[in-house]
Amino acid sequence: MSYRSLSIHLKSLLVSVALLVALLSASAAKAEVPAESIPAQELGCLAMNIYHEARGETVKGKLAVAAVTMNRVKSKYYPDTVCGVVWQSKQFSWTGTKTEHHAVNETQAWVNAIEIAQMFIDGGNWEGVGEATHYHTIAVSPNWKNDDQLIGQVGNHLFYAL
Repeated sequence: MSYRSLSIHLKSLLVSVALLVALLSASAAKAEVPAESIPAQELGCLAMNIYHEARGETVKGKLAVAAVTMNRVKSKYYPDTVCGVVWQSKQFSWTGTKTEHHAVNETQAWVNAIEIAQMFIDGGNWEGVGEATHYHTIAVSPNWKNDDQLIGQVGNHLFYAL
């Protein structure tokens, strides 16, 4: 086996393991889990949110979605875990879809989502959206939007500190 094919095989294995963690995270988000599995569960939830909310965005767009998710974790108005924030009812459009729509079909986008999620789980941050806790695509105009609290635009998303 060549180095290149071994590298591709290992990357594929990593993607498979991370996807399994993410899928298990969805069902375990409401259940009691051992403390040592929490970082993997949180990584899976954050990676899934980045992937489904921003896979077509630039790296900055993915960082912005991750930052908003983590800003919510830090806020007293949202659950205090990544999985709690991601799976809170009607907060992210992809979580309200049927589970067959939760599939990961784009390997490179998934790998990028895992890398960005790991950076945030390890305590990293991205200041590009400040204290934003909300965003939406430019294609919609949700009833909660408040232009006075608009922080800015990153890619196809507008970000707000509400």
